[in-house]
Amino acid sequence: MCLLTDNQGAICLTTNPQFHRRTKHIDVRYHFIRAEQENGTITVDYIRAAEQPADMLTKGLPPRRHLRCRQMIGINADLSA
Repeated sequence: MCLLTDNQGAICLTTNPQFHRRTKHIDVRYHFIRAEQENGTITVDYIRAAEQPADMLTKGLPPRRHLRCRQMIGINADLSA
């Protein structure tokens, strides 16, 4: 499974042990993604914020951006009916 994020700090946290030592204050349960990546279950890859379709679920977007996000995940509503 591939997780896409526009947060480069989050990617660094999952892949860089040095960075991990600086974040020991983060609860163990939040290191689940890191452990799963080490096991080869998932990969975490960078995606530009403009190409992140999940934004439509977490942010208020202008109509044109919302339409683009819908199209990226295959939701194309026919509003002519």
